[in-house]
Amino acid sequence: MRVVTASDQESASNYAMKGFAIGIAQWATVGIFASGLLYAFAPWYRRTQTVNKFYIVMCFGLGGGAYKSDRYMVNYERRGRAEMLDAETRRRYDLIYGGKSDEQEEAKKVSAST
Repeated sequence: MRVVTASDQESASNYAMKGFAIGIAQWATVGIFASGLLYAFAPWYRRTQTVNKFYIVMCFGLGGGAYKSDRYMVNYERRGRAEMLDAETRRRYDLIYGGKSDEQEEAKKVSAST
């Protein structure tokens, strides 16, 4: 799906940022859990400076946020492409078989004539 209007671009951006926020929360939690395990079982990790521990957790969060943001953007594009295909299929079906509006107009003509 191509983002052509400013509102489409804004909508895609907001959806990707939602994915980034969810990803950073999930993977920062994983990073904190891993850091806790390392602190409990690895003496070398206990000696590591707090700043470096923060960077390790931050890398988990940023990596997870980037991954989830990309997944959300791909899903947004797929959903838009599917909607466009559905609209085109409906348009072609209406051209070949006639749409609901044609049936409604005929029903009104029949009811008006009786």
